[in-house]
Amino acid sequence: MRDDAFGGRVGFEVDGETLRVRDELEGDELRLVLDREVHPRPALTELFPFPVDEAVSFEASSFSVPEYSSVRVRSDDGDFIARLDDPMELPRGSYCFDLSGATKTFIRVADVSPSTTGAVDSGPVDVEFDRQTTVSVGARSRHTRPEATITVPDDPTALVAAVSVLGSSIREFSPERSWPTLRGYPPRILRGDELDIPSPLTRPETGVEVVVRPEYADVYRLSTLSYYLGARMTVGDAPAVRLETGYVEPLPTDGVALEARAEELLRTWFFLDTLARTDGYVPSNRYEYERVGPELPFYPPNLADLSMSERLMEYLEIDPETVAPYMPDWPTEAVLRPGPAGAELLPHLAHVLAPVRVRGAAEVTDSEKPVALATSPWLTPGHELPSPDDDPLPAGVSVLTPAGYENQLRRESTARGDIHAVALVASSERATAVRRALSEPAVPQGVGEWEVLDRPSAETVAAVLSDSEVDVAYCGLPVAEGEVAAADGAVTLANLDDASALTIFEGADDVCGGLQVVENGGMGSIVAAQRLDRQLIRWLVALLSVSIPVDASVSLSGISDKTDVRCVCCPAASVTSDQILSKHADYFTSQSPTSYRLRRRSILTQSGRIGTEVSQVFDGSSDLSELAGTEHNAASAFDPSQILTFLHEEDSVVKLDGRLLLPSDDLTEADIERLAGRNLAERGDGETSGTDRTERRRGE
Repeated sequence: MRDDAFGGRVGFEVDGETLRVRDELEGDELRLVLDREVHPRPALTELFPFPVDEAVSFEASSFSVPEYSSVRVRSDDGDFIARLDDPMELPRGSYCFDLSGATKTFIRVADVSPSTTGAVDSGPVDVEFDRQTTVSVGARSRHTRPEATITVPDDPTALVAAVSVLGSSIREFSPERSWPTLRGYPPRILRGDELDIPSPLTRPETGVEVVVRPEYADVYRLSTLSYYLGARMTVGDAPAVRLETGYVEPLPTDGVALEARAEELLRTWFFLDTLARTDGYVPSNRYEYERVGPELPFYPPNLADLSMSERLMEYLEIDPETVAPYMPDWPTEAVLRPGPAGAELLPHLAHVLAPVRVRGAAEVTDSEKPVALATSPWLTPGHELPSPDDDPLPAGVSVLTPAGYENQLRRESTARGDIHAVALVASSERATAVRRALSEPAVPQGVGEWEVLDRPSAETVAAVLSDSEVDVAYCGLPVAEGEVAAADGAVTLANLDDASALTIFEGADDVCGGLQVVENGGMGSIVAAQRLDRQLIRWLVALLSVSIPVDASVSLSGISDKTDVRCVCCPAASVTSDQILSKHADYFTSQSPTSYRLRRRSILTQSGRIGTEVSQVFDGSSDLSELAGTEHNAASAFDPSQILTFLHEEDSVVKLDGRLLLPSDDLTEADIERLAGRNLAERGDGETSGTDRTERRRGE
């Protein structure tokens, strides 16, 4: 039965001795099996040391968790005690069991002596108490999609009111909100006839105001900062940040200077929040803290319990250049036109904490001109800021559309290992080459089903490019102005009703086709100006299939080094889902055929967004964690066996002297040495150790 007294982002359903913890926003559930029939009653969310959306209590003597990703034991105030990997007996006390799975769930018990089984072979975890006791269960939605939709007319003052409630998705406004899992997905914004803010959405009371002039450019430039602060956005004569302490931080009136200052404040305040949370919900020993801490006039954890205004007053004393070298690059930086069409993008950009710039004409007179662009540190590092009016669009940029974000939210992501890829090619020779790319020496890990179609008919092309069950469609057929040339005629993309998750076009000078497949329901597209080498195709598909974001996949595959590439999607979008939140790009450089230096760069993803912490785990690495999205040089050298170890780690992408290595390449230590020797010889750094058999076997 369903008790309708429990509602909102999280719900609870009872079926005899089973309590189903429902994530209503995600449509997922986590099951708890108790030793008796469950009779839940509402409980206070304040019982738990971590934010929860809803909570219930009931009586029980034990519980079992059949499906989960991890179970941790914490004290009742949240301090970590152990991970339930092995059976254990716990002394009498009060505990909070931290369950990660379909939803984030916490189980609190007091004055008991628990005994537990371990997580053996992914079987159930059982926890038994020495007596019957009150069990309190609290849960938090993963909130990876908007909770509601705000409608705004084409009026910047109405948009000001909408932006003021974007922060309703943030669970709390302590420094802990720098953790991405506590920020949630802001409510969507939809253009309409009148302002309508659904009643479940409320403006946070943080004591901070962001003042904007009543124009789209000001609202856009300050929207992400306002969201992160949970600030009330108000209209005034000059931009400013007002604190409840009475302090006013004036902001520049020049547009370019305003967006630069907004980004500077967001970067500084966000980074300092990540330091202030050091002793918080997830205590950490941070690399950046070791570097920055001594330069600060305060002990960051001491600021955690201050009001936001008091904390920002302290933060304003810090020179932004003090923290800038340690802050990861923003995974997305957006450029919007100063007109109403960009309003619908603001929640999606706030979700990834994207700084927003404004360029170009307010109105789009040419339907082929984009409303918004994005740059990425993977594809456009240090790139001169683009404009939606640029013709042609600079290489490396991504075109942003509300449809692309909405399609990604709507589509159910394919699990890693189940990807379905289809290639459309124009000759038997090309078909043979692409088949070899996808199968020799083995099919890339992550690819579950693939096919190459040689000189397909228009009917076949239309069927593939309108098949939502296809994850990656590679189109090697001529494409121009939204039409694909098939063997017996042209296929007009605008006439198709659906699309694969991601479509790759080659030999295209414009993004018309890429835009159209997104309008047809696709998550995104990659448009390469030239034909792709078959090895590049293999590498790109392999990376996409293991949840590497689009921008990092294009960069790490080497495609962006060979030809101009433009994307139509959020740069950080992923084709597949993966339980591994943090991933790393491992760049090995040969010093000799048997010795290599490592530069390691962590990869931000949509599930492991900015604010996530990662640890480097290898011989000689520091035991300090760091913010995801940063990179470091390893102090020690590595040998061929260690490269192979990295290669087969699920969180690693390995490159050797610029060449991508795949687990499916079936490499040996001797292969690694030969590759390194050849590369050294080409650089003039050493002697080759013999013919590169691997390259000869797998080259074009």
